Amino acid sequence: MAIEVGVALAAIGAGAAIGLAGIGSGIGVGITGAAGAGAVAEDPSKFGTSIVFQALPQTQAIYGLLTAILILMGVGLLGGGEAEVSVTTGLAALGAGIAVGMAGLSAIGQGISAASGIGAAVSKPEMFGKGMVYSVLPETQAIYGLLIAILLMISSPILGDTELGLAAGLTAMGCGLAIGIAGLSAIGQGIAAGSGIGATTEKPEMFGKGMVYSVLPETQAIYGLLVAILLMVGTGILGGEARNLPDAVGIVGIGCGLAIGIAGLSAIGQGIAAGSGIGATASKPEMFGKGMVFSVLPETQAIYGLLVAILLMIGTSILGGGTSGEIGIVHGLTAIGCGAAIGLAGLSAIGQGIAAAAGVGGTSEKSEILGRGMVFSVLPETQAIYGLLVAILMMIGVGILGDPSKGLGLGAEVGLASIGAGIAIGFAGLSGIGQGITAAGGISAAVRDPTTMGKSLVLAVMSETFAIFGLLIAILIMYGIGFFS
Repeated sequence: MAIEVGVALAAIGAGAAIGLAGIGSGIGVGITGAAGAGAVAEDPSKFGTSIVFQALPQTQAIYGLLTAILILMGVGLLGGGEAEVSVTTGLAALGAGIAVGMAGLSAIGQGISAASGIGAAVSKPEMFGKGMVYSVLPETQAIYGLLIAILLMISSPILGDTELGLAAGLTAMGCGLAIGIAGLSAIGQGIAAGSGIGATTEKPEMFGKGMVYSVLPETQAIYGLLVAILLMVGTGILGGEARNLPDAVGIVGIGCGLAIGIAGLSAIGQGIAAGSGIGATASKPEMFGKGMVFSVLPETQAIYGLLVAILLMIGTSILGGGTSGEIGIVHGLTAIGCGAAIGLAGLSAIGQGIAAAAGVGGTSEKSEILGRGMVFSVLPETQAIYGLLVAILMMIGVGILGDPSKGLGLGAEVGLASIGAGIAIGFAGLSGIGQGITAAGGISAAVRDPTTMGKSLVLAVMSETFAIFGLLIAILIMYGIGFFS
């Protein structure tokens, strides 16, 4: 039996929904199960407790299964008849599948925290309730993904009756990427929540402060949710009739999703820093404020990603202020380059989180290290600034920031070259992870001997050289395609 392209795309969406979510739940349940096996070996009566905690990361796969079934039913693949689905409906289904599937990987973070919950409940049964509270935190990201998936299905012929245009269909994929990838912030949240459970087990009064630290890495997922909703509202998918927008606007939506989605992974670095902050606060309550300062540093990269996504939406009329008729394929492809530049470079936050965690520990040991620790901790952020700079220059180059008609005279090849520029600085920006590792060592050295700071800084900046190489190539590409003429 021959099937339409839209049906095939919907099938991929259904597969992504359960496939990706299944990976997350499988790993999360495995992590929790390993902790449960250890607990049962010590005390067989803890089997029930272990099963309860192990059930938590399973829900993400259930969300994926539900979404997959709804997609298959909505496009007629479970009806036994001839399915007739447009390409745009298939794209909406694919966006829904990506949203709930990738956000379902949050189960990995939930498994980390639930494993800590089992250990706490075994040693202190009264920790069962508090351990559960911490352990459900990383599931929020999966719920955000499920929400976006349902909204996309209701707003399209999958579960509704409104036919989308191609721009809206492509934008649906951007929505899925925004909340789906940003949903992996739950891994950082799981790391922080695991530390919170450990600290609360030793000191019950740490419950409130531990929760404050543990919710920090969730903000990245909220940014992803915000961008997804703005994309849906701006293109008319949500809250009204779909707007008649150029197809290229939908490609811009994908660029927006990549910008905030990948940059949202900065939450992993934030979770590392927050976990250290919880430990320091548990031993020295006066470290709460200082620990929070270090812990918010890695969130800056996500804010850069949010800024780029909003600028792209404003400049291409998704949020108004532009002329939709002046948006061409070059703008869409350049938007993807912008998303790659700031999104990938934003992963430097993982290195910043490693350095910030060392800064928290060093400051806890010697309070006078605070200033030096901050200096080392901000170093890995420069890579993200380079990514932001390149993204802004590319938006100016094709008129997304300014007059979009400036880019209409440029061919699609210019947009493809822009993706090359974004990849250059984006991937090179990952050097921030190495820089963060060196910076953490520099902080530890400064704690032992303050006179080593200068030499340690020299060692810490070495890793940044490669980001500068990436920035150089990105600038040369932009110069070569006429962005500076």
